[in-house]
Amino acid sequence: MRGLALALALAAPLTGCGYRAVHGGAAAPRLYVVLASSSVPDAVASDEVLAGVRDELARSGALASGESYPRCEVEVLRADEASEGIAATPNADGVSLPDARATRVGVVARAWIVRAKDGPRERDTGDVRAVEIVAVAADARGATFRHTDALRAASRRVGRRMGTRILGLPSSSD
Repeated sequence: MRGLALALALAAPLTGCGYRAVHGGAAAPRLYVVLASSSVPDAVASDEVLAGVRDELARSGALASGESYPRCEVEVLRADEASEGIAATPNADGVSLPDARATRVGVVARAWIVRAKDGPRERDTGDVRAVEIVAVAADARGATFRHTDALRAASRRVGRRMGTRILGLPSSSD
């Protein structure tokens, strides 16, 4: 009886919690990351999305360099912005006009795996969105730099989220 209890005590840590990755538990193939298309005029934003995907794949040891197969193809769909924290501000004539206190910058992209040329898409992430909020600067130059930084940050974050989804790991969404 004592031997059975000892055997069970030693075997308990080996059974694990039962958690499995969404897309199997096997070692992920090493993937090349390429831009399939971009609808965003800012090339830096597209590059940041790709860098975010590469960051996540590299963190898991699933990144390969180059443009061969199997690969992760990325499509940058949209970059948008909207006013945040709108308040009424009186102008020189005393008329209250709407004024934004911040700008919300968002990027939407999607990714999938292709194992061979003209092969089917696998593990499509669907549309993934990331948002960054930036305070409105007092001068135009400062506002331009802040907007560019926010666009880059949102692009990198959306890339990281897609990378985790491609690997079959849970990820949050905006």
